[in-house]
Amino acid sequence: MHKNKLEVFSLLALLGAVSVLLFFVFAPFIQILALAGVLAALLHRPFESLARDLGGMKSLAALIVVGLVLMFCIVPLFFLGSQIFHEAQGLYSGAQSNTQYVQIIRSAIESPIQRIFPDFTFDISTFIGNALSFISNNLAGIVSQTFYLTLETFLMLLAFFFFLRDGRTLLRAVEGASPFGKDETREILNKMYQTVQSVVRGTLVVALVRWVLISIGFYLFHIPNAILWGSIGGIVVAIPGLGTPFVFIPAVAYLYLEGHMLGAAGLAFFGLAVIMLVDNILTPYFFGKGLAVPSIFVLFSILGGIIFFGPLGFILGPLVLSVFLSVFHIYSVMTEGALA
Repeated sequence: MHKNKLEVFSLLALLGAVSVLLFFVFAPFIQILALAGVLAALLHRPFESLARDLGGMKSLAALIVVGLVLMFCIVPLFFLGSQIFHEAQGLYSGAQSNTQYVQIIRSAIESPIQRIFPDFTFDISTFIGNALSFISNNLAGIVSQTFYLTLETFLMLLAFFFFLRDGRTLLRAVEGASPFGKDETREILNKMYQTVQSVVRGTLVVALVRWVLISIGFYLFHIPNAILWGSIGGIVVAIPGLGTPFVFIPAVAYLYLEGHMLGAAGLAFFGLAVIMLVDNILTPYFFGKGLAVPSIFVLFSILGGIIFFGPLGFILGPLVLSVFLSVFHIYSVMTEGALA
């Protein structure tokens, strides 16, 4: 008996040590694997449908899905990043040489505040210079690391391919190794999947729709550097608590101060339409299908995810929150069943 206990404790100690080493081995690729897993969860149904149409050729179906993601998502993102970089560089140069542009922004900020605090002044030149310099320098750093971005993209697509092709085999392995029963483990995985679908798909789709609509509105009503400001606005409005008006009000104020009254009115109505479509229809539609996630928790999960994971934290933060809520929900159900 003592020998058996010693063997069990030794095995657990060895398992713990190897698990720690394995974590450090995979730590540099956690973001890549997480993003690949999210994509596989979102696209596994189209993949399985395509695999059935191809007579069960999962490798070919997975290769086609990966190719479509590369063609319609990753490549356009690369060109979009290049365009944003050029607009940021042009805006930085223009802000240094065009004092009228800077004064318009300064008036838009100072005028409403000076009605309450007459002595208020804002050194917009220094602020804009520092902000645009920060954007320009960081984007330049990203461009200079093209090789590393290409390598990480390749590894992510490779992991995405295997997660698609062997996803069900991996899930069966998880069920077999789980300390819970198969039914409980399957229920946990299904609840996690539903929550990931609602939170992550909602985050991605709603953010994409907002970015597209904001960029289109800025372009149609002649806001300078529409893609750059539209991208920044798409990120800002995705943070709960700020909202779409936080982006459109400064743009409308800019057109008004420039003397474009019709353009300001048109952009204001366009902003109201975006608020009605996205905030009142799309957001409840996507986020209402999984576990209810309070907006304040989504806010801190996004901010904390960005701080902890980097740019991908915009996706991974809400994902971690959704997984936690899923497991907590299943734990509550199991506890109530045990006490009943």
